[in-house]
Amino acid sequence: MSVVEIIHHDEVIYTILDKPPPEPPKTPRYESKLEKELKEAKRPQLRRTFGYAETPLKPPTQFLKKGEGIGQPIKETDHKCYVSGNLPPVPKRPPPGKKQEKPTTNFRLINIKKATKTKGKPVEPRLVDTRDGHIKKIKGSGEVPEYCLRPDFGQMPAYLTKRNRRIQKAIEKMKYAEDNKESLCKLISAEDRQKLLDDLKHNWSLMQKAFLQLPMLTDTIPKILRKTKLEAELRQLEKDIALVESNPYIYIYE
Repeated sequence: MSVVEIIHHDEVIYTILDKPPPEPPKTPRYESKLEKELKEAKRPQLRRTFGYAETPLKPPTQFLKKGEGIGQPIKETDHKCYVSGNLPPVPKRPPPGKKQEKPTTNFRLINIKKATKTKGKPVEPRLVDTRDGHIKKIKGSGEVPEYCLRPDFGQMPAYLTKRNRRIQKAIEKMKYAEDNKESLCKLISAEDRQKLLDDLKHNWSLMQKAFLQLPMLTDTIPKILRKTKLEAELRQLEKDIALVESNPYIYIYE
């Protein structure tokens, strides 16, 4: 059995344990340079109040006098006028003895001639319909016939005349087109007829080959339908071939 000798009695348990790791240093806080400059440039405004309790009035002697108001500012420009030696000469003043001659026209005589030649204003016909002298104009009153005396009374209006003229031109144009219309029936040449016959026979041979390749047993509906369709097309092709062969002249309509 071992014996532990304790010499120093100032030991503490907290000093024996391992110390926790130190905390990492914090990143420096962002500080605006402009804020510092503004704080340094800011001047303290002392004795700031809410204003006067009552607005002080000016004495009557301090009224606004003429020329003391706020006027428009004078515009200052950098323009400078440089005088050169190439300016035109100053016009000379006319001599004081000569005056401008007045016209010798006799305006009185001209006015008299105009007055004698002018015609008087025609008197508008009026109607007095009461004993008190009430006057009303005859024109537009309905007492005298006016509408039937107009120069265009009983004539066809201009818009109807234009419309009838337009319709007549369209009818004449249609009639001219019908008279000079080419015939729709056209005779095809012998080469085109032979080519048509060859194409019909070629189609018949292709369809006959497809018909012969059909199965012998037609036990389903699709087979029956295909067979009947091919038979009908072959029959129609045979009719067309017989029609082209029997007619040497063939006309077509365009």
